Amino acid sequence: MNLKETDIALTDSSEKINLKIFHQLLTDKLVLYAKAKEAAPKLLSKDDGGHCFFKQYFSLLNDVLTIVNGQIRKINFNYQGSLTQGLKSSILNAFDSSINRSECLIRGLLRDHNMIIKFIRKNLKHNSFHLNSNDSLDAIAEILQLHIEMTWMLRDQLIKIIYFK
Repeated sequence: MNLKETDIALTDSSEKINLKIFHQLLTDKLVLYAKAKEAAPKLLSKDDGGHCFFKQYFSLLNDVLTIVNGQIRKINFNYQGSLTQGLKSSILNAFDSSINRSECLIRGLLRDHNMIIKFIRKNLKHNSFHLNSNDSLDAIAEILQLHIEMTWMLRDQLIKIIYFK
């Protein structure tokens, strides 16, 4: 008996959609992580509270990566490729290393999170049937919640930068 024929396994179309969504999320997380890692030293040199902010921010990013990697492993897919290859398939823009203003760096990270949140919501709306197996829907909801939390953290940090210079 083929496991694909049973009701408990992902259908081929659901598997492809799940894989496409989680691959995109993984790629975007890697790009976002690289951008935040690049921005952190520039922000830390200007703000004493930045250490606590980035510690919590990277912790949340790590939580998202753990969830995404777990879902990809459940689908039995191994991501192979470099960050350069990931940038090509990412919905996020490349990091502009010439930006030094804290406000611009935070706004850039906020834009990225908003793009990911829109991507997740669009896929929840259009692919909820395919995501409603293999606990993918719960994982997507948790990832969405973490991105919303990171967005609020970035907004809070932006307010501190603008109003408490």
